[in-house]
Amino acid sequence: MSNKVDKKLLSLIFLLIFIFNIHYFSIFSYSHENHLKLEKKSEVENIKIKSSTNGFISSDDIELFWFIQISDTQFIWYDVDKIAGFYKFLNETYKEITPLFIFHTGDIVDADYGLGQDKIEWENYRQALDDNNMNATIYMDVIGNHDAANDPYFTYFLNYSMMGRTFNTTQYSFNKSFTFGKYAFIGLDTAKNSYNLFEFGFQGFLSSEELDWYESELEKYKEFDKIFVFGHHPPSYPPFYQIISEESLSGRDFYELNEEYNVSFYLSGHVHENSFYYFNNLLSITTSNFDQGGGTYRIISLDHNRLSTSIEYVGDWPQAIITNPPGEEYLFGDLNVIEEKLRVLAWDPKGIVSVKWSLFDIKNEYQLINWKPLEKISTEKPLWESSLNFTNRGNLLIKVKIEGGSGEIVKELRYNLSENNNNNSTISFLVFVLLVTGLVSIAIISNHYLPNKPNESEKLERKKS
Repeated sequence: MSNKVDKKLLSLIFLLIFIFNIHYFSIFSYSHENHLKLEKKSEVENIKIKSSTNGFISSDDIELFWFIQISDTQFIWYDVDKIAGFYKFLNETYKEITPLFIFHTGDIVDADYGLGQDKIEWENYRQALDDNNMNATIYMDVIGNHDAANDPYFTYFLNYSMMGRTFNTTQYSFNKSFTFGKYAFIGLDTAKNSYNLFEFGFQGFLSSEELDWYESELEKYKEFDKIFVFGHHPPSYPPFYQIISEESLSGRDFYELNEEYNVSFYLSGHVHENSFYYFNNLLSITTSNFDQGGGTYRIISLDHNRLSTSIEYVGDWPQAIITNPPGEEYLFGDLNVIEEKLRVLAWDPKGIVSVKWSLFDIKNEYQLINWKPLEKISTEKPLWESSLNFTNRGNLLIKVKIEGGSGEIVKELRYNLSENNNNNSTISFLVFVLLVTGLVSIAIISNHYLPNKPNESEKLERKKS
């Protein structure tokens, strides 16, 4: 009886998954109306990006750059208000934050729930880019599963997307060099040219040919300080999302190549969630669909090769990101902030009035340090800085208050602050020693001072005697 119930329950679960995918993700073999003319261009996959003064600060003690990621604009192209929000992002947000570049990680269009490409969506996207003077120097995109649905040759992406139309490619790389280091950026095509029902909704795919190209690019950049990779699908996201990988000619799959060449960061979309996690030593970052919250975008900064990131929304000002101490460290381990600098990037179209910081207990009940100002380091750059000179330890909360002409926001960092890593190791060793000593002491006391109860064999020996 229980086996029958289990089978029925299992069948019901799979049926629900099937219905969910039919409604949101599935594709059928509709005839493809290939009414687009693809103009073949010389294949350019290693792209030369023009230098720009935007998005970085370099000085004797500051090594910092920042850029913006967006993803999954698929739900906006038939909504006038949402399209207006995208225009505002490309115009106001970009001009105020002045990032190194904007990177769109795919599912540009919805393609009628994945049933087939809709030319109007692509035309609206292209028009938005053109109207706001976007070009391949400051705006990049990669293909998502919806962008490839029922279009096995990726014709629409190659004709309407920024990178497809400019360079006639779905995979490419570029790099940025500063006085403080060299950084590589690689865009991957994780969309498959044909999907079954399950794959379309969940899985990405990298072929041997795509991996051969990826490996050759990684080889070029193996001596660079950091490598950023962008693709639509996350490498792994429970329960079903993952990238299915074939092997390159060298016999390595996507995950092995990332480890071999020390790929630092992988940015994606697809799951319509904001997440930040390690997978096989690779920091994986996903960003939700653009239309959430009126226009979701992610700011990413690298300060002395340490990453921070912050989710923001179009039209909300002021905006800010704490670049140091880095989010990468406070999310994934204890952090020693002795003699650390606090650095904050802050923006407001109406101007920034002040940036201050304070220290609180982890429950936000007690203020341990009064508000202290951060100093703007340059009239031309949006960076404020201060020394983090405190000796408090334990679970603490650092707050940064940014006051601008448009209003006020507070950014928070939660820490478990210890004296230093050596002290952590020492304390752990001492605890271990004390534990072992305690167990040994208990054993000695039990042996020598507590009465021993004879066991059964001892009782038999006594009876015989």
